[in-house]
Amino acid sequence: MNFWIFAVILLAVPAIIMSWPFLAGSAKERVFGLILLVTMPLAGIVLYQNIGTPAAINLQQPTAQQAAQSQAPHASDQSQMNDMVMQLQQRMAENPDDPEGWLILGRSLKTMKRYAEAQNALANANRLVPDNAMIMVELAEATLFSSGQPEITPAIRQMLESAIEIDPQQQKGLWLLGLAVSQNGEEALAISLWQRLLGQLEPASGAAEAVTQQIDEAQERIAQNPPKTTTPAPAPAPAAAAGVSIPVSITAPQEVLAALPGNATLFVFIHPTGGAGMPLAVKRIAARGFPMQLNFSDADLLRPGTSLNSFEQLDISARISMSGIANAASGDYQANRITFNSNNASEIALHLDQRVP
Repeated sequence: MNFWIFAVILLAVPAIIMSWPFLAGSAKERVFGLILLVTMPLAGIVLYQNIGTPAAINLQQPTAQQAAQSQAPHASDQSQMNDMVMQLQQRMAENPDDPEGWLILGRSLKTMKRYAEAQNALANANRLVPDNAMIMVELAEATLFSSGQPEITPAIRQMLESAIEIDPQQQKGLWLLGLAVSQNGEEALAISLWQRLLGQLEPASGAAEAVTQQIDEAQERIAQNPPKTTTPAPAPAPAAAAGVSIPVSITAPQEVLAALPGNATLFVFIHPTGGAGMPLAVKRIAARGFPMQLNFSDADLLRPGTSLNSFEQLDISARISMSGIANAASGDYQANRITFNSNNASEIALHLDQRVP
């Protein structure tokens, strides 16, 4: 009996690891993840009953001498992985209409850097389960790796854009699409995508640091190569058609600016009035170049599909993080939160003169 308990635990651990990305995704992906979480341990037990050695559970323990004589070098992890993939490939040859199997096979092959085979497996999963954002992003990544080129092609970009349209919060999709548009010189759009991704990450995580670095580098490229206007700018559209635009000026006392470390970061947040939790919009900028002029629009939204002017009253706040993370910490500097009317917003002035205790 102890064997079966131990076996279920061993099978459940990889099942949880492999199903976690689905459980954190959309409703459709969560259903898929629950199926994967339940079926993997059951499948492992059934396989063992049919092709394993169940009778070995009741065998007597060998003596020390017998154990020493029977010891042999264990196969390497790579060899075990190869065997697992071979068995899965055989299974897929017999059951080609199993999208879950194709997805697991594709991810496994991608981990082993067998990118062309991974692309083929994930293409099968995408064929069987179309319009699944997570599968589309996995396929786009495998296609990129299989090409052997760092440039993201228009076809891959289109696949990523379709995935983000289905699931605007798909994290790997936001990361890769940001890289794609950045490669095309669309740095402002890349920053917007990465800021949306950053709002979903644990501030102190390695992933957040990587995204933050990409945002900083994109901002530096914009500063070094500001867009040049070669033709007269068109006349501004009427206010009703122009969309929401919220100008913000940010200042700080000289003694605050003099005390800022090199990694200090400015965060500007917009919430519904009285709201807490995840902001509607956020800007993350290196804390330098004060006084600073910013402009918020619907492009800064973390939750696409809405508009800032859908909320009559909004709160705006700003904080300089001394450590570069989004969560407030002792020693940071912040400004008073200001409430304003989104449909009639004049320039909002924020002054960073309050020390977080």
